Amino acid sequence: MSQTLCTLAKVADLSADAARRVITGLALPYGVVGRTDRGPVTVEAGAVTIPADLRWVKLYRDHRNPDGSGTPVGYVSAATDTPTGLALTFRVGSGADGDLALSDAAEGIRDALSVELSAVQLSPDGSRVVSAVLEAVALVAIPAFADARVHSVQAARPGPDETPTLATKEPTMNAPATDFPADRVTVDSTAGALPAESPARYAGTEPALSATAAAPYGLHAARTQPRPMSWAQVCDTLHAARHGDATLSAALVDITRSANPWVSPDGWVGEVWSGVAYERAVVPLLNPDVLTHWKVTGWRWKTRPVVKDYAGDKTEVPSGPAVTETVAVEAKRLAGAHDLDRKFFDFNDQAFIASYFRAMAESYAYESDQRAASFVMSSATAAGSAPSLLKAVAKGKTFLKLQARTRASYVLVSPTDLEALIDVTRDNLPAYLELLGIDPRNFVDSEFVPAGTVVVGARPAATFYELAGSPIRVETVDIARGGRDGALFGYWAGLLHSAKGIAKVTITAPTA
Repeated sequence: MSQTLCTLAKVADLSADAARRVITGLALPYGVVGRTDRGPVTVEAGAVTIPADLRWVKLYRDHRNPDGSGTPVGYVSAATDTPTGLALTFRVGSGADGDLALSDAAEGIRDALSVELSAVQLSPDGSRVVSAVLEAVALVAIPAFADARVHSVQAARPGPDETPTLATKEPTMNAPATDFPADRVTVDSTAGALPAESPARYAGTEPALSATAAAPYGLHAARTQPRPMSWAQVCDTLHAARHGDATLSAALVDITRSANPWVSPDGWVGEVWSGVAYERAVVPLLNPDVLTHWKVTGWRWKTRPVVKDYAGDKTEVPSGPAVTETVAVEAKRLAGAHDLDRKFFDFNDQAFIASYFRAMAESYAYESDQRAASFVMSSATAAGSAPSLLKAVAKGKTFLKLQARTRASYVLVSPTDLEALIDVTRDNLPAYLELLGIDPRNFVDSEFVPAGTVVVGARPAATFYELAGSPIRVETVDIARGGRDGALFGYWAGLLHSAKGIAKVTITAPTA
């Protein structure tokens, strides 16, 4: 250990003899690199200003919190400032917190000192503190400056017939008394500046610490007033205070996982579940067919030919109008594309590429099903209203049987209307529904059907065309932007054969 520490330790030991509940130690060595919250810095001798009233500098049990809160246990009662370091003596208050602080220091638990400086001004390279004000000191387990240690603890005043007992931490090196620097001086909170001790003091002659004396000529006392500053220094100090940078805590810098998330990898699980892929509910209900051209053309009867009674015997055969019409529909398109960074392909990130096209295909399924539902709703023939869901279905089935002479293939309802079937059981299911071929278990609900509307249809009444292979996956290279375009295309068309094959019934609650 350095000789500086030995010198300060001896001064601290002598200071401890004259006080009760006192802690003494080297608070800040000069010219030594310390690990502070501002990074590795050194403090120059004479850079730290000590308040005129030493009681303003409090001793805390560990550093204060960012909001200024903490556990104060004492205050500075004496300060010794030398060219090699700042030694402080603390008066510890009574109470549980003070007792714990004394116990921690004596037992080597929190036996180190750590200063808190304000109005800090650093050198241009940020490595040296050239000006600061001592604001507080903390008892810590591990100091930022290795030599900033408690050297002696006086826990209680001895009785009248007892010899003072000190819990003293001896330095690893003992320097002779003659090695004390000639410019050391002690400042006491009540007695002012004390002269430097002579070697005789270590031979048993111990002058009282409370004696009043002036610092001899040529000695440098601990400064209790700020030294003059240049205009540039004033500006630098104000700028540091404005940006919250005018403090320095001689404590170890925390290295937390949250502040350094990149130091260890996260537990990678790939793509997470985001819901079941959409399955089309409306398209499967219609007659499916394949698009072979961008335009679908057909014909249907506008007025169907009919037969009537015939008398025979060479009489004229009955005849009536028979009219046809052309039915044509153009295919519609669905598409989506993105310019993907080619690195996904260059590094063969197949998981992402496959997920991208799965998401696009699911979107195509959803959008095409929505358009199929819209096509069915707009093609349906209004068949009146009914007071309940089951009666609306019965009415729609009757419409198909009478108008299109066919049985219903599907019943489309909204999810909210389907909830009405919860209370329907085999025991209370109306018998006439079975005659109509209505089985509530075969109903299809779709979010694209508005509440209060029931669609009853026959599969042959409409055809839903899609281009074979839809949706079609397309990839192309974007050389100019270093990308690779990914896209999905689909073509569809809805062809209505007969409006009589799709009935739309409105559910109207009966009036009171």
